[in-house]
Amino acid sequence: MLVQRLSEVKCLLFSKELSYTNNTTCMLRQYRALNENERAQPAPSTRKHAVDQASVAMVVKDSQPFTLVEDQGFRSLLDLLEPTYIIPTRQALKAMVEERFHAEMQKAKEEVQKAKACSLTADMWTSMDMEAYLGVTCHFITEEDTLNTILLGVEHFPQSHTAENLAQAKTKIMAEWGIKD
Repeated sequence: MLVQRLSEVKCLLFSKELSYTNNTTCMLRQYRALNENERAQPAPSTRKHAVDQASVAMVVKDSQPFTLVEDQGFRSLLDLLEPTYIIPTRQALKAMVEERFHAEMQKAKEEVQKAKACSLTADMWTSMDMEAYLGVTCHFITEEDTLNTILLGVEHFPQSHTAENLAQAKTKIMAEWGIKD
């Protein structure tokens, strides 16, 4: 009678070959090691998202151009650190930055709307070309008694700083931020 012994088995969960030597002890040890390694490594989509967000943060914090993703040095660095990462196009990076901006803007709006107290400051100025501008800043106190300041917006007027123009601009900015008179 001829008996063929298995020397390897395939783990269906991880699609890896495990060695088998007449008992399950060695095989289970390999399985546990694989399982720990898989848990330690973020899923590829999670890792891609993390690298995408780090790229967005780099563009925002360091005022980098969207063309950064086309720079050879940046591409070489990412290729070394994450060889399987597909670098987004500058258009895709721009879309990710805009998405982050809108998310942060929404979060800021929610904070301003929940504020215990809010004070608006209006700054008016005229450019060298005699164009009028109005900037509105909000100073607010959160529920944790923290003082925060945020620029709500800047409005441009082709005309001068009339009371009517200023009132319209202030009303528009307040409406965008959900601030009531």
